Amino acid sequence: MSCQMTQSISLRRLLQLIQKHMMLCPQLSFIWLMVLIGCDGIHSTVARWLGLSEPLNAGRSAGLGLAVFPEGHGLNKEVRLFVDAGMRAGYVPLNDNEIYWFLVCNCSAEGESKARNPELIQKEVLEKYAKVLPPFYSDIVRRSDASTLHWAPLMFRHPWNVFFGNLSKGNVTVVGDAMHPMTPDLGQGGCQALEDAVVLGRHIGNLLIKTKGHIATTGDNNVAQAIDGYVKERKWRVTGMVIGSYLSGWVQNGGSNWWMRFLRDVIFYRFLVGGVLGNKVTGYDCGKLPDVSLGEMDNPCKID
Repeated sequence: MSCQMTQSISLRRLLQLIQKHMMLCPQLSFIWLMVLIGCDGIHSTVARWLGLSEPLNAGRSAGLGLAVFPEGHGLNKEVRLFVDAGMRAGYVPLNDNEIYWFLVCNCSAEGESKARNPELIQKEVLEKYAKVLPPFYSDIVRRSDASTLHWAPLMFRHPWNVFFGNLSKGNVTVVGDAMHPMTPDLGQGGCQALEDAVVLGRHIGNLLIKTKGHIATTGDNNVAQAIDGYVKERKWRVTGMVIGSYLSGWVQNGGSNWWMRFLRDVIFYRFLVGGVLGNKVTGYDCGKLPDVSLGEMDNPCKID
């Protein structure tokens, strides 16, 4: 905790120094700092400095764990999913002895008290949620390694703040959860962070190739322009993922009345996940990183 707090204070101080130098001496503002990329997670200090809104509670919480069967569980390696009113749960064998399980429910603040208490997490899942699930699910939860039990509220940033907000300022930008925290219902949080890295690397790499390693902080072909290109390219994609993830969770946890079942079972699972949405999510091409060595540049990483 103390280490994290120290890093946070240091980063905030660094951002204050950057802003001070930009105001006092713009032509020298980034001689000592080529680019600052905020990869500091959902409660990002860099995102706060850029003016992005704080992540919001989605009204749902999730628990997960890893169950261990020393004698073997005897299951096929396939994902099993169970849906009930306001709740979704599932499990998948990772190997012959371990099973990953998860549970998502329509609850928010009540989960904070048990977030760091493995025994309470296990007890509440068994007593409050697992009763409506197959008996084997309860057995999986009971066999969970306590160190793997986690519970947390699902958070996201308003999509309009991602799209219209300041995702960069000069040579400062954010990637991953620092830019676009989203609920995990499409399983795309980590994937989007990897896409961010490729796109940002491509824009900065192309700048290095174009300038032969001669990096400017002002004028044409500067790092800020490369970062701006990265932001313009990514904001469409990640805004759609934030919206899609939230709606995916809403329709799957929305209830058991007939129209929600129709939206979930017919529209979402059959047509969206199995068709259009699946291709849009997993088939996205974020481009290729440029292939060049520093030896091919006249002035590798020289800064003006």
